Amino acid sequence: MHNTENEEHWTDHAICRGADPDLFFPIGYSAPVLQAQEDAAKEICSHCPVRADCLAWALRVGEPDGIWGGTTPEERRYLRRTADAPARRPLPVIVVRGDASESEHASAA
Repeated sequence: MHNTENEEHWTDHAICRGADPDLFFPIGYSAPVLQAQEDAAKEICSHCPVRADCLAWALRVGEPDGIWGGTTPEERRYLRRTADAPARRPLPVIVVRGDASESEHASAA
């Protein structure tokens, strides 16, 4: 049996541990207040060694609120939409009759 009780989790290394949770879940009545809270939270995230793990978790579970991995809910929705979009591959080159050389035209006739 695998003992997970003493194993470390990415959250153990998050520099936001112990920070005021209100900072990461901005609630305010004016845009400047919200923006200031968001900027402060993102500044903390920018120095975090587990930022990528935090963002990956928030994207995986669809976290709808707060600043996670340095992103807002709107930014995560955008990332999920673009990640869910089918991969774009170049279309195959299609040669139409008008593109063939004169000798090919003659042999086709």
